[in-house]
Amino acid sequence: MTVQFSHTSIKTLPDDLYLRWHRLVMISFEYGELEDIPFQMFLSPVARLSLVGNKVETIPTLPAGAIVPVLELTANLLKELPATLMEPTAFIMSMNVQHTSLTSMPEWVKTNTKVVWAYGTPFCAAPMADPTLADRVMCFERPAGQDLTYPISLLDALYPYQE
Repeated sequence: MTVQFSHTSIKTLPDDLYLRWHRLVMISFEYGELEDIPFQMFLSPVARLSLVGNKVETIPTLPAGAIVPVLELTANLLKELPATLMEPTAFIMSMNVQHTSLTSMPEWVKTNTKVVWAYGTPFCAAPMADPTLADRVMCFERPAGQDLTYPISLLDALYPYQE
Protein backbone atom coordinates (compact mmCIF):
# COMPACT_ATOMS: atom_id res chain seq x y z
CA MET A 1 0.00 0.00 0.00
CA THR A 2 1.05 3.55 -0.62
CA VAL A 3 -0.08 6.95 0.60
CA GLN A 4 0.53 9.91 -1.69
CA PHE A 5 -0.21 13.57 -1.10
CA SER A 6 0.57 16.06 -3.84
CA HIS A 7 0.19 19.84 -4.03
CA THR A 8 -1.05 20.32 -0.46
CA SER A 9 -0.68 23.10 2.10
CA ILE A 10 0.64 20.72 4.79
CA LYS A 11 3.59 22.41 6.56
CA THR A 12 4.40 19.89 9.29
CA LEU A 13 3.84 16.20 9.95
CA PRO A 14 2.80 14.69 13.28
CA ASP A 15 5.59 13.02 15.25
CA ASP A 16 3.60 9.81 15.64
CA LEU A 17 2.65 9.29 11.99
CA TYR A 18 4.82 6.16 11.78
CA LEU A 19 2.66 4.59 14.52
CA ARG A 20 -0.57 5.36 12.69
CA TRP A 21 0.50 4.27 9.21
CA HIS A 22 2.14 0.90 9.14
CA ARG A 23 2.51 -1.69 6.41
CA LEU A 24 3.03 0.96 3.75
CA VAL A 25 5.49 0.51 0.92
CA MET A 26 5.67 4.19 0.00
CA ILE A 27 4.82 7.49 1.67
CA SER A 28 4.82 10.63 -0.48
CA PHE A 29 4.29 14.27 0.40
CA GLU A 30 5.20 15.95 -2.90
CA TYR A 31 5.06 19.50 -4.26
CA GLY A 32 3.61 21.05 -1.15
CA GLU A 33 4.43 23.42 1.67
CA LEU A 34 6.20 20.92 3.95
CA GLU A 35 8.97 22.66 5.92
CA ASP A 36 10.02 20.20 8.60
CA ILE A 37 10.42 16.45 8.79
CA PRO A 38 10.18 14.93 12.28
CA PHE A 39 12.98 12.41 12.88
CA GLN A 40 10.30 9.84 13.77
CA MET A 41 9.22 9.84 10.12
CA PHE A 42 12.35 7.80 9.42
CA LEU A 43 11.04 5.04 11.72
CA SER A 44 8.40 4.17 9.12
CA PRO A 45 9.40 0.85 7.56
CA VAL A 46 8.76 2.02 3.99
CA ALA A 47 10.70 1.23 0.84
CA ARG A 48 10.39 4.81 -0.43
CA LEU A 49 9.91 8.10 1.38
CA SER A 50 9.31 10.90 -1.10
CA LEU A 51 9.32 14.56 -0.08
CA VAL A 52 9.97 16.02 -3.54
CA GLY A 53 9.26 19.68 -4.24
CA ASN A 54 8.64 21.01 -0.74
CA LYS A 55 10.28 23.69 1.40
CA VAL A 56 12.53 21.43 3.46
CA GLU A 57 15.89 23.10 4.26
CA THR A 58 17.50 20.26 6.21
CA ILE A 59 16.72 16.74 7.34
CA PRO A 60 17.02 15.65 10.97
CA THR A 61 19.54 13.15 12.23
CA LEU A 62 18.09 9.69 11.81
CA PRO A 63 16.96 7.64 14.81
CA ALA A 64 18.92 4.56 15.82
CA GLY A 65 18.51 1.64 13.43
CA ALA A 66 16.73 3.62 10.73
CA ILE A 67 17.02 2.10 7.27
CA VAL A 68 15.62 4.12 4.40
CA PRO A 69 15.89 2.27 1.08
CA VAL A 70 14.95 5.30 -1.05
CA LEU A 71 14.76 8.92 0.13
CA GLU A 72 13.55 11.48 -2.42
CA LEU A 73 14.34 15.13 -1.59
CA THR A 74 14.57 16.59 -5.11
CA ALA A 75 13.62 20.25 -5.64
CA ASN A 76 13.54 21.24 -1.97
CA LEU A 77 15.17 24.27 -0.37
CA LEU A 78 17.71 21.83 1.09
CA LYS A 79 20.86 23.70 2.15
CA GLU A 80 22.62 21.03 4.16
CA LEU A 81 22.48 17.45 5.32
CA PRO A 82 23.02 16.61 9.00
CA ALA A 83 26.67 16.25 10.02
CA THR A 84 25.93 12.80 11.44
CA LEU A 85 23.22 10.22 11.01
CA MET A 86 23.24 9.75 14.82
CA GLU A 87 23.89 6.02 14.71
CA PRO A 88 26.42 4.17 12.55
CA THR A 89 23.76 1.59 11.63
CA ALA A 90 21.44 4.15 10.02
CA PHE A 91 21.51 3.68 6.26
CA ILE A 92 20.03 5.29 3.15
CA MET A 93 20.39 3.14 0.02
CA SER A 94 19.48 5.81 -2.54
CA MET A 95 19.05 9.49 -1.82
CA ASN A 96 17.93 11.98 -4.45
CA VAL A 97 18.87 15.60 -3.72
CA GLN A 98 18.85 16.89 -7.30
CA HIS A 99 18.03 20.57 -7.84
CA THR A 100 18.65 21.57 -4.23
CA SER A 101 21.10 24.10 -2.75
CA LEU A 102 23.56 21.58 -1.28
CA THR A 103 27.16 22.80 -1.44
CA SER A 104 28.78 19.91 0.45
CA MET A 105 28.27 16.28 1.42
CA PRO A 106 28.83 15.07 4.99
CA GLU A 107 31.26 12.22 5.71
CA TRP A 108 28.46 9.69 6.29
CA VAL A 109 27.56 9.81 2.59
CA LYS A 110 30.74 7.75 1.99
CA THR A 111 29.74 4.95 4.36
CA ASN A 112 25.98 5.07 4.94
CA THR A 113 24.65 5.40 1.39
CA LYS A 114 24.96 3.46 -1.85
CA VAL A 115 24.12 6.30 -4.25
CA VAL A 116 23.30 10.01 -3.97
CA TRP A 117 21.80 11.73 -7.01
CA ALA A 118 22.95 15.37 -6.87
CA TYR A 119 22.59 16.77 -10.39
CA GLY A 120 21.74 20.48 -10.44
CA THR A 121 23.32 21.27 -7.06
CA PRO A 122 26.13 23.74 -6.29
CA PHE A 123 28.05 20.72 -4.95
CA CYS A 124 28.16 19.18 -8.43
CA ALA A 125 29.12 22.49 -10.05
CA ALA A 126 32.56 22.26 -8.37
CA PRO A 127 35.21 19.61 -9.15
CA MET A 128 35.05 16.58 -6.85
CA ALA A 129 38.47 15.80 -5.36
CA ASP A 130 37.45 12.92 -3.07
CA PRO A 131 37.38 9.61 -5.01
CA THR A 132 35.08 7.95 -2.45
CA LEU A 133 32.51 10.70 -2.91
CA ALA A 134 32.92 10.43 -6.68
CA ASP A 135 31.88 6.76 -6.41
CA ARG A 136 28.75 7.57 -4.40
CA VAL A 137 27.55 10.97 -5.63
CA MET A 138 26.15 11.09 -9.16
CA CYS A 139 26.43 14.53 -10.76
CA PHE A 140 24.46 13.62 -13.86
CA GLU A 141 20.71 13.52 -14.29
CA ARG A 142 19.06 10.42 -12.92
CA PRO A 143 18.16 8.07 -15.80
CA ALA A 144 14.59 8.23 -17.08
CA GLY A 145 12.24 5.59 -15.74
CA GLN A 146 13.71 5.57 -12.24
CA ASP A 147 11.55 8.44 -11.03
CA LEU A 148 8.43 7.23 -9.25
CA THR A 149 7.05 10.57 -8.14
CA TYR A 150 3.39 11.39 -8.50
CA PRO A 151 2.63 12.09 -12.22
CA ILE A 152 1.04 15.48 -11.62
CA SER A 153 2.02 16.71 -15.10
CA LEU A 154 -0.23 14.05 -16.62
CA LEU A 155 -3.16 15.15 -14.46
CA ASP A 156 -2.50 18.80 -15.30
CA ALA A 157 -2.74 17.93 -19.00
CA LEU A 158 -5.97 15.96 -18.53
CA TYR A 159 -7.66 18.32 -16.11
CA PRO A 160 -6.40 21.89 -16.61
CA TYR A 161 -6.94 24.14 -13.61
CA GLN A 162 -7.43 27.85 -13.98
CA GLU A 163 -7.61 30.24 -11.04
